Amino acid sequence: MAAQTKAKFQASMIPLIAIMTALTTVLTMLVKLPTPTRGYLNLSDAMIFFSAYAFGPWVGGVIGGLGPALSDLLSGYPQWAAFTFVIDGLQAVLVGLIVRKFRPANIIAGSVIAGVWKVFGYLIAGGILSGWGPALGEVLGNTGQMVVGLVIAYALFAAVRKAYPPLVRMGNLGVQHTGAITQDDTSTTPGTGTETPERSSASEAENLAPRTR
Repeated sequence: MAAQTKAKFQASMIPLIAIMTALTTVLTMLVKLPTPTRGYLNLSDAMIFFSAYAFGPWVGGVIGGLGPALSDLLSGYPQWAAFTFVIDGLQAVLVGLIVRKFRPANIIAGSVIAGVWKVFGYLIAGGILSGWGPALGEVLGNTGQMVVGLVIAYALFAAVRKAYPPLVRMGNLGVQHTGAITQDDTSTTPGTGTETPERSSASEAENLAPRTR
């Protein structure tokens, strides 16, 4: 049963991955600012972060790696494709693994850590492809790209999360509303007597069931 459920889940994710990868590719190609290392600055970080927030580290990693890499191939930058797949894919994986709650501090911290990895990764890739001088010159631009992508991704995910709450079930970020019980707050606090939703439902079912002597 577990194997069948896992297989079904994986199969059901294929269309989602395909659609999100296509969207990421298009958005990456939409804005292209050429750089000294024969690469380009773009908006890929927005979709990389969004995919990691929404779908978790592994699905987000596939989308985050494939989308920008396909953009490189289609935009005439094939020398970057392999580097992009690894660097951007790991960026999404890091975000998905680090960010566990939808709170500004958590999201910013996890995203910045992943962004630092991306800047470092492209510094190494740029040094290999075009030399260390041009690569160092791109550090500021890549940092700015990461910050802009973080702002867009945070705003986009917050909006989509409100419009379609089931989206968060695919990733790590549970819905949290003030005064409401959330997925992350379903455990009983010792000493308070507060029951989880599951326990409350079970208690109600017991009260409604006929009692035998």
